[in-house]
Amino acid sequence: MKYLDLLWMSDWLKRYYPKYYSNELMLLADDILKWFHEELPEDSSTLIYLKSLYDSPSDALRSLWKEIQLLTGSYWGN
Repeated sequence: MKYLDLLWMSDWLKRYYPKYYSNELMLLADDILKWFHEELPEDSSTLIYLKSLYDSPSDALRSLWKEIQLLTGSYWGN
């Protein structure tokens, strides 16, 4: 997975997937990217929650990428 691919697919979903930006996946993506770039404070509840779900920021990004691929798979052929 490349970071640009992730951004491109997110943009594609924004255009063609109904209400994508109100989706919980987009909120999770935003939090994961903040974690990856170390923008979350150590005592934030978001960081604690993400650490309870994923072992590392790279694991979280891989999981997010798989979810985005699943979402775009059904729309990709259209």
